[in-house]
Amino acid sequence: MIDNGGLDIRSKSALFIQFMAWIILFDHPACHGALGLMIMGGGLHMGLSLKQMFSKLIPLTPLFIMIMVFTGFNSGAGFIHPENQAPLITLWPGGVLTRGGLMLGATFMLRLVNMVVLTQILLASTPLDEFINLFVKLRLSPALSFLITTAIRFVPALDQKRTLIITAQRARGVDLDEGNWFRQFKNRVTIMIPLMVNAIVIADQLSMALMNRGFGYRKTWTPMTRLRFRTVDYFILVFSLVSLVSALVIRYQGPIGNLLSI
Repeated sequence: MIDNGGLDIRSKSALFIQFMAWIILFDHPACHGALGLMIMGGGLHMGLSLKQMFSKLIPLTPLFIMIMVFTGFNSGAGFIHPENQAPLITLWPGGVLTRGGLMLGATFMLRLVNMVVLTQILLASTPLDEFINLFVKLRLSPALSFLITTAIRFVPALDQKRTLIITAQRARGVDLDEGNWFRQFKNRVTIMIPLMVNAIVIADQLSMALMNRGFGYRKTWTPMTRLRFRTVDYFILVFSLVSLVSALVIRYQGPIGNLLSI
């Protein structure tokens, strides 16, 4: 069971923003590794398993490998530290593998992983009603709020449908991994077509439900619950603000910013 620790959605959003700031501002892979450990620890504390946090990243493994390979062959002209500009391997003129390039590739990979896992933790630990309450507090229009919350809910629903369709096709004897790449592509069509039909059916059911409930009749939401701050939420807000300011100062003013650069 996933436990959000009783935190308010606003304090969780503040934590999310300050972690994203650290992820975006700094380039050193060691910094991103430390952030990744903190994010993973927070997810485990909330009751998420490693499979829940990292299952969405498995299909992106080829992308991560390509990022590491292509970024490794960097000219090194933009690196601050001279040792990162030195070539390690020269395969062809202009194709130079540098230490800084490998570090930059690791940074890009860890940055993507941290962003995906952090978003996964926020979505898994926060009910949809709390997002709606947050949008009400931010005075977003009901149409925009509904668009965002539907996107959050629609993708997991389609993923569940995809799993059911794959199970049904395999029960019928369809081997999705049989044959060459063209044969495998044809087998995937048996998944894509039912998935598209299910997406249209879900959208149609959603539109009928909205009409029956009079969506758009009023220009304001009527939230069923109210957001309430506790002592721990105020502490997290202060911590997030101090962390965000510290990240900006370290990145643009302090000497530590150069150490955390490549």
